[in-house]
Amino acid sequence: MLEFINMIQNRVSSPKLSEPAPTAEQLNNALACALRAPDHARLKPWRYWLIQGDARIELGHIFAKALLDEDPEASADKVTKHENMPLRSPTMVVAVCEPTDNPKVPKTEQLLSVGAGLQNLQLALTAMGYGSIWRTGTMAHSPVVRDAFEVSDEGEIVGFIYIGTPEKTGRAPELDINDYVRDWPRR
Repeated sequence: MLEFINMIQNRVSSPKLSEPAPTAEQLNNALACALRAPDHARLKPWRYWLIQGDARIELGHIFAKALLDEDPEASADKVTKHENMPLRSPTMVVAVCEPTDNPKVPKTEQLLSVGAGLQNLQLALTAMGYGSIWRTGTMAHSPVVRDAFEVSDEGEIVGFIYIGTPEKTGRAPELDINDYVRDWPRR
């Protein structure tokens, strides 16, 4: 149990990722962990899209189109940067929240459920020896990108999870629990 706690306390995002990526079986196991997130009323608001191989190039074209729709005067360098975004890692997962109208479970809670699923995914990947980083940015809000992932008007892209083998490992920052945790009521 202490190994598990230590892994969580030392997990870091890995911005530089390369091959090897997790196998199909490993990805399925990690995504199965994502599906175990807290889910009030069992609404299952999550949708996960797996991007690998040449699909990353196709997604890069979509990112470039999204940029040009937003900024038709974007420089060639900026377009190339957007085309290369999905190539930052050998595998990506795009996480979407598709909320259900429910009087007991607000959209915010369903969004948090998808976020908890992404944390489970990242922890599972870490346990397998892989790295990941959760990114959003302007592409998460682009109508072009939203259309590509069939996001409804009520839905939201929660994150782009880049997955692979870390090129270098960082250290988790030192955090003092007393800076963030308080007893209540305050005395």
